[in-house]
Parts: sequence; C-alpha cells; structure tokens
Amino acid sequence: MLSKQLLFRLATILFLVTVIGLLIFKVDTISVDVTKTSIQSRMEPLFFIEGISKKENIKYRVVDPAVKILDTGEVSIKSNLTLSSGLDQKWGSMELVSKVMFEKKNNSFYLAVSKPVELRVSRKSSNDAGFKVWNKGTKELVADMTEKLNVFLLNKDIFALSGSKLRVQAVSLAINKVEKTSDGINIVLDVDQGIFIIIVYFAMFLSAFIFACGYFFVGGAVGFRDPTKMLFVDPKKIPKKEGK
Repeated sequence: MLSKQLLFRLATILFLVTVIGLLIFKVDTISVDVTKTSIQSRMEPLFFIEGISKKENIKYRVVDPAVKILDTGEVSIKSNLTLSSGLDQKWGSMELVSKVMFEKKNNSFYLAVSKPVELRVSRKSSNDAGFKVWNKGTKELVADMTEKLNVFLLNKDIFALSGSKLRVQAVSLAINKVEKTSDGINIVLDVDQGIFIIIVYFAMFLSAFIFACGYFFVGGAVGFRDPTKMLFVDPKKIPKKEGK
C-alpha cells in the first residue's frame, strides 16, 4: 500500500525536477550579437559579382564590399562598381540595404536585399529621375544586379547558432527585432518550445495532484500525519490471519 510519506516524497521530487527543467531549459528569447567586423570578413573573400543587362547591353562588376550598420538595424553594403559598354567604361559605386533573416533549416542568419540597389555614377544616383548611362536607361541593369546580389547574400550566412546559443528543444525560432549596437547588431529571436514545455507543466500539475491525493485520500485522515510511516508494502507479503 502507498503511504502519505511516499506520495509526499514522490510529489516533491517530481516538482523539483520540473522546476529545475523550467529554470534551465525554458527560454522565451535568444539574443545574439553579430559584429560588423565579422560580417565584413565573411563578405570580402567571395564578394565578386558580375553580369550583363542584355536590354541595355551594359556589363557590370561589383567588388570590394564595405559594411555599415544603419540605425534601423539594417545592414548596408557599399562596393566599387565598374560599368562597360563596348570599349567604354565608367566607374562608380553600388550600395544596397539588407535585412537580417533566419533560416531554421541550418540555424543560421543571412542578409536579404530589402530594396533595389542604388548606383552612383558621375555623382548621379540611380534613384534620381532620368538617371542614364551612355544615354541608356538602367532599370533592367538595377533589377539584374539586385537579383544577383540577393542570391549571393542568401547563400552566405553571417552567423550560425551552435553550442549554448542553440536550444534543441525549440520547435521554431523567429526574429523579433534587430538593433544596432556599438560594434554591430543585436538579434533577438522568439522561441517556441512546443510540446516540451507542455510536458513540463503537465509533470508539475501531476506533482500537485499526487500531493493532494496523499493529503486528502491516503492514510485514513486528512493532513500530513502518517501513523503507519510505511513507504510501500507488497500486499503478497502481508501475513494472513488464521482461518483465512
């Protein structure tokens, strides 16, 4: 038979285990700091983008990226630009603005171009009305360059979650906010731990239920007193009375 002592001890042990589980494993958010220097170092070695706008017959080459963190938490990348049309060449700069995105499949952060890139040639900007190069429009040029840069960024992570930063109990992670810091960006992720937390809370409820059963329904009296002080007795080993 079960006694009050045994039920109280079981309930206490189960409750302590669930509390420890909540303190150690329950996480509402994960905060990650990524420095501008680390983003720069991951961009530089492979940042070489070139292509051609067939409609305008303008070739382009983008090299030497320089990373800048904006007040909005977005990441700006500015690089040198070379345009060619036949034997003619022009030099200028290209700047793009990107937002941080999270890919759950490999638990990594990437940059995604948030709006068309901006070209600057001869002190004029592609955002200005009537911007032309060699009397040619640049709409397709900007679109082609934006697409290629976006593909490049989406295949180059800027940070990967691992070790203590990675909560394996998380069912899903989603970016809550990205803020500028003194040396880079701070990314806050919302954490959904799904069934794991439900199980922990169920175990906590179960411990309270076991405690209540021991208090009210075991031992023949309501309360904490357990006159038998028996932890467990195998019914098969209880001596039988004579004549039975």
